[in-house]
Amino acid sequence: MLLEGESGDDESTARVVEEFPVTGDDDDWAAHVGNVATAVRGHAKSMKPDTVIVRRADQAPQSRNSDGPKLRLMIEGGIVSACLDVTSDVRVRTGKECAKARDTSKDDLDKRSGTLVAKAHAEAAAAALSSMA
Repeated sequence: MLLEGESGDDESTARVVEEFPVTGDDDDWAAHVGNVATAVRGHAKSMKPDTVIVRRADQAPQSRNSDGPKLRLMIEGGIVSACLDVTSDVRVRTGKECAKARDTSKDDLDKRSGTLVAKAHAEAAAAALSSMA
């Protein structure tokens, strides 16, 4: 997700420039992570962002040993690496850290960012809004 705005802008003045879902269904984790990273790198190069915020998964109240959270962490790492190829200003934040940057709560920031984009992309929009703090 690419938002355009100035420092201090919020959801009322920020503008969504581009949204792009990055998906894949490779059974091989390395191929899946590599394909996601390649797609993100291509989009990031074309968008030329000043800052990239990667919103990492929140800590689950009860740890799980399933593959889903492990794969998401690997994908997040691939995204960070791909974005660092494009800009040196890449930050990794939790939902709470994104909200803290905007001086609000995570739930409030997610709700406000949902006015910009579909609910499925609200977390990405919240991360982008946090970069404009």
